[in-house]
Amino acid sequence: MQSTRIKGFDVSRISLGTVQLGLDYGISNSGGKPHREDAFKILDCAAKNGISVFDTAAAYGDAEEVIGAWKKQTEEKCPIIVTKALKLNHSSYETLLESLRKRIEESKKRLGVSQIPVLMLHHYEDFENDEKNIMRAFKELKASGDILLSGISLYSNHDYKKVAECGFDAVQIPMNIFDWKQIENGGINALNETGMMVFVRSVFLQGLVFKNPDELSNGMSFCRKPLEDFRGLCKEFGMTPASLALSFALSVPGVTSLVLGGETVRQVEENVELAKKVTELSSTQMERIHSFFSDIDNRVINPNLWGV
Repeated sequence: MQSTRIKGFDVSRISLGTVQLGLDYGISNSGGKPHREDAFKILDCAAKNGISVFDTAAAYGDAEEVIGAWKKQTEEKCPIIVTKALKLNHSSYETLLESLRKRIEESKKRLGVSQIPVLMLHHYEDFENDEKNIMRAFKELKASGDILLSGISLYSNHDYKKVAECGFDAVQIPMNIFDWKQIENGGINALNETGMMVFVRSVFLQGLVFKNPDELSNGMSFCRKPLEDFRGLCKEFGMTPASLALSFALSVPGVTSLVLGGETVRQVEENVELAKKVTELSSTQMERIHSFFSDIDNRVINPNLWGV
């Protein structure tokens, strides 16, 4: 699989998102969380097909434990693990550092690793409200060898430009073909200019891009027109919904890897095949997409507002 050499790592075009291995997740998830044996097969499939990053978090149910248990019984090379910390104590710098170290030790134990390759803040507010101490703590954790790289997970309403100025090594952001806010305001470009790893999640918007506009529930009727326009663009470009969604994200400058989950081995295999076939969209195609979705209803791009 195609990869990018960045920050000392070879990062594959797609990363395996593991939230589905620890929780029931996504509006298109009909099978629920896979059994442990099936989860191992998913991880095996990803590793064998050249996926070099597993994305996880302490908040993803028992996903870290699943990865750790898989590592003990596999002969496959363990991919780079990106995990995320939350529930930090900001009462003083010392307590912040202690709480971060505690989260790291908990994750290392569950994952069965001696060092966290990439540790991200799970909540932007931990950074926003204590920026100086957070960056100081990450610097100390890197120097001590507790982690290799620092990062932060963001939502599209956060201040990407502020994050870009602060020295993180990696960032995870949501991106999908309907949401142009951070492209229009220069936020993604600011991240790109720092040279940090940029991991993109939610390219399928929790499966919304696969929904038939005619089969939406009443609570999702506001998605009908955007989905009809999206299907029209797929036909115009001669692409499937999945290939257009991926090609769009990988055509945005600075994107390192797309975080794609999988509830089955077949889904992982399909994602691998998709990654091999995606093409960089032309500027004309990107402008055409922008013309449809530059002023979209915020409910479409915010799953918290979906009345499923």
